[in-house]
Amino acid sequence: METVLIGGGSGFVGMHLSRKLRSAGYEVRHLSRTARPGGEFATFVWDVNTDVIDAAAFADVGYVINLAGAGIADERWTQERKKVIIESRTGSTRLLATTMARLGITPKLYLSASAIGYYGDRGEELLTEDAAPGDGFLSQSCVLWEESVGEVARLGIPVFINRTGIVLHPKEGALEKMLLPLKVRTSTYFGDGKQYFSWIHIEDLVGIYVFALENQLTGVYNGTAPNPVRSKAFAQSLGPALNKSALVVPAPAAALEVAMGEMSHTVLDSTRCSAAKIEAAGYRFAYPELSQALEQLLG
Repeated sequence: METVLIGGGSGFVGMHLSRKLRSAGYEVRHLSRTARPGGEFATFVWDVNTDVIDAAAFADVGYVINLAGAGIADERWTQERKKVIIESRTGSTRLLATTMARLGITPKLYLSASAIGYYGDRGEELLTEDAAPGDGFLSQSCVLWEESVGEVARLGIPVFINRTGIVLHPKEGALEKMLLPLKVRTSTYFGDGKQYFSWIHIEDLVGIYVFALENQLTGVYNGTAPNPVRSKAFAQSLGPALNKSALVVPAPAAALEVAMGEMSHTVLDSTRCSAAKIEAAGYRFAYPELSQALEQLLG
């Protein structure tokens, strides 16, 4: 039985991925800031801020996955918060790299999260993994995140990077918040609604990680479904998926910029990502169309 060690394993994506890996026959361990005796998965303590990590977590580990990072949309982007967002990602990667070097650990593959924020606001452009990074904080944070993974690669460990899109699950993440207005029969799109949302069903996201692990994929891949949709079309799809009539209304860009500040880029930027590379590698999406994903998640 292969052992997989996951940083950030107790988070939204981490728990879904952990259960998927366990069902596929892997032993799963988590790195966490707090011990969890009797938890669903064996947990070992680490603290990125103090460079503390339990070396016992690495015993007989075949794969390391790092999903750790402070939430992008959890708090307003002050300069201090931006620092936390970047350092939680680069610092966790660096701690894993230095620990593996110190212990002489060489896993078969190191898998890292990244995000499509790498590309910035790109309008209609279809973005492959070769596209240059964009401007602004989202792009800057993702560039630094991916550059930090180079510290792992320099140890001779193969690396896979997953640039993740908007992950869909009705009780967690972005979709949970998008469903709230439907309680009063409205559905909201952002700005003019023309910007592209590159989304992915949670099952496909964890499916890509497992596929990459089992097929030893290396390099950067977009973790997004093959068919991005515009913000307004996304909002229009939610009511029918719940068999509810809903008035589709805009949240004006100016109001979002006042309310959210620079963080408004998370909903106003247009990022139209291609999934051709992961499909060419052999991955088959369970939910390539938004209508299929929403029917499964909400129907």
